[in-house]
Amino acid sequence: MDRLNKKIKQHLPQDELLAQLAEECAELSQAALKLRRALTGINPTPGAADEARRNLVEEAADVYNVLGLLLDAEDNAEIYSIIRRKKERWLKRLEG
Repeated sequence: MDRLNKKIKQHLPQDELLAQLAEECAELSQAALKLRRALTGINPTPGAADEARRNLVEEAADVYNVLGLLLDAEDNAEIYSIIRRKKERWLKRLEG
């Protein structure tokens, strides 16, 4: 485990990290919705799409950061396997 992760985990128990993850996921969700509004122009929002996209990237980084503290290499391998399977299923649905 990397030194920074180890030090952070000395200060924050797993339940607090899970709470932090939930908060960051909510912020990521809001950023995605804000970018959608900026891109479509329907229900306009202050700020440009490029600013909204930067915010989406920032919030995604926050989610990855906390996930990196909660998950290990085995979890990550399983995640990528699930992602591949779900993308295949998603494409089948899209293609009818």
